[in-house]
Amino acid sequence: MNFVQLRAFHAVANHGSFSAAAQFLGVSQPAVTVQIKALEETLGARLFHRGGSTVELTDYGRELLPDAQKIAKILETIEARFSASRTVKSGYLSIGACAPYLLVPLLRRFCTQHPGVRLDVRLGNSRTLIEDVLTHQIDLAVATLKAPREDLACLKLVTQRVLVLVPAGHPWDGRPAVPVADLEGESFVLREEGSMTRALFEDGLAAAGVRVHLALELQSREAVKEAVAGGLGLGIVLDHELGSDPRIAGIPVEGADMSAGEYLTALPDYAGLGTVKAFIDLARIEYADAP
Repeated sequence: MNFVQLRAFHAVANHGSFSAAAQFLGVSQPAVTVQIKALEETLGARLFHRGGSTVELTDYGRELLPDAQKIAKILETIEARFSASRTVKSGYLSIGACAPYLLVPLLRRFCTQHPGVRLDVRLGNSRTLIEDVLTHQIDLAVATLKAPREDLACLKLVTQRVLVLVPAGHPWDGRPAVPVADLEGESFVLREEGSMTRALFEDGLAAAGVRVHLALELQSREAVKEAVAGGLGLGIVLDHELGSDPRIAGIPVEGADMSAGEYLTALPDYAGLGTVKAFIDLARIEYADAP
């Protein structure tokens, strides 16, 4: 076993195919195939299920992946330490976010400072993203949490609170806040179960003894906004995710705790290494003065 083989394995695992891994590494696809085959022969185990143009990790491959990722991040750290600028010049970083609003400014700064790093960005709800970090599917996640998790390195970016979405012209439009008791019996369009925004809202309602009617369940906040604008019910959104759609308005809820933090999360073993550390350091500066 050698570093070239592990690097090829790491690239295929992250990019999902031999051809994409070869493109990332700047080598031919047969070269990647040879390295993976040699690694499998050394370990005496099949690392990938091959099918069509994509591949999936076997149980042995999933077991090897955390070590391969850590080695890759250590090498990125060494490269940065000995470079003139002390910055990571190349590498790979996978990031998940429950919403793009907080992530986009970080991506813009990171791409400017580290143009040689290849980024893989995906969206999902907070529960799914945290699971992806814990299972080494992604390096970092921007997720909504009520409190930092002890099993993760967590950097708080901002505090968010739930807003009730109403269509423009609704009787509540323009009010500074709506008492939680006034939500009793109202029809709501909500995100899927697993959405932290929905969990915050439902926990706040339960604590206040208020019940609402679930009129519709949708899979994205954009769909919720469209449904509210179309008069299908009220909705909810976190305040940093409201946007500027003139067809809807967002109103804070009074008398219930429906707030949480937006955290940049990573596995503790990776938080101080390579591209992961570089991104966390940048986020710490970007959101240093955020509430």
